[in-house]
Amino acid sequence: MLDRRVAPTAFPVEKVLFPTPAQYTLANGIEVWVVSAGEQEVFKFELSAKAGAIHSPVAGLAGMTASLMKRGTAVRSAQEIHQAFDFFGAFWDIQASLDHGTFTVYGLTKHFHSLIPLVREILQEATFPAEEVEKEIEIERQKTKLNWEKTSYAASQKFRAQVFPNDPYGRFTVAEDFDKLDRAALVQQYSTTWASQKPVIFLSGKISEEQIAYLDQTLGQIKYTSSELSIPSISFPSNPVKIREEKEGSVQCSIRFGLPAISRTHPDYFKFSLMNTVLGGYFGSRLQKNIREDKGFTYGISSSLAPYPRGGYWVVGTDVNGENVDATLAEIKKEITILQTELIPQDELEIVQNYLMGSFTGELTQAFDIAEKVRVIQLNGLAPDFYDQFQDQILEIQAQDIRDMAAKYLNLDLMHEVIVG
Repeated sequence: MLDRRVAPTAFPVEKVLFPTPAQYTLANGIEVWVVSAGEQEVFKFELSAKAGAIHSPVAGLAGMTASLMKRGTAVRSAQEIHQAFDFFGAFWDIQASLDHGTFTVYGLTKHFHSLIPLVREILQEATFPAEEVEKEIEIERQKTKLNWEKTSYAASQKFRAQVFPNDPYGRFTVAEDFDKLDRAALVQQYSTTWASQKPVIFLSGKISEEQIAYLDQTLGQIKYTSSELSIPSISFPSNPVKIREEKEGSVQCSIRFGLPAISRTHPDYFKFSLMNTVLGGYFGSRLQKNIREDKGFTYGISSSLAPYPRGGYWVVGTDVNGENVDATLAEIKKEITILQTELIPQDELEIVQNYLMGSFTGELTQAFDIAEKVRVIQLNGLAPDFYDQFQDQILEIQAQDIRDMAAKYLNLDLMHEVIVG
């Protein structure tokens, strides 16, 4: 009979070789990375363009441009575009992040030839109808107002602004920013990014050579003429900033505590990632055990690394009652200090190593998930064997490495502190 008081025996997770994607180049120079796997007749198409916030001159413009590309083309209205995708049972979306714009389509393989022309139409013939622009701007203005009422949103935005002052990474959008947007600005942004900058395509699922050939016949015939967009070099502030902002009527306070950090290209990235996992990167982390389980200050707390290509940051985030803010910060600092001065027990190290290895292995079961990792490699300029290196190094990391990473990168005197609530 199973004794549920005894945990099951744990075994080390073995390394899994990361699949090698196929690479193609279309007639116009667009690179296509393909992960063909699985038996289901489905595909995921993802086009990454140089159309993120770093490629726009003002706050909110990149996101609004991506959203309004869906609102009309030279031959279809917004309703007709949505009906066309719905007719073929496809899910699709266009979004802009800090670094890239992304056009995503999930569909049945048999409808590939019907869906790709719709993608091309939107990429080259979006018209930004005036009535749609006005309506969408008002919708986003109201959404933004609501978001800023949330302490967690406000704290995250203001923290990033302190880490990246005077840089697009640190730029946030407020409701008043939408007064500066109009159709002319959206058309200009679309023309200089989506419509003229050569993208990269990631294709996954059950993919055939015939579909690659069709991409060449359609998207491969687009003429991309624009020169490279200039991106400002990034700089970090020399002095940490502390912000405490009261929010009337708020019961809880949102805490963001962290500092500039490394990106994926840094040689310490894998060691830093494991150190972060120990501290606050999974449900069994030290911050969770102390501040959630022992002290009961919060329902959840975590630390994370945001490894943007131009420069990253590391942050601890949590929501607590106002009277527990100072005690929570003290416990966060205490856990960091312990990690900097004491060696992690071997059994805890092995648990975290197995957690990271097991999580990674679980992310290689679907073609779509593998393609997402291929996307990370390509858009961050990483080595093709990046994920093989990840597995090798994670298994080799020692307790001394964890202590060294915490001491080297988590300088308490350089931490930014943002509290809203």
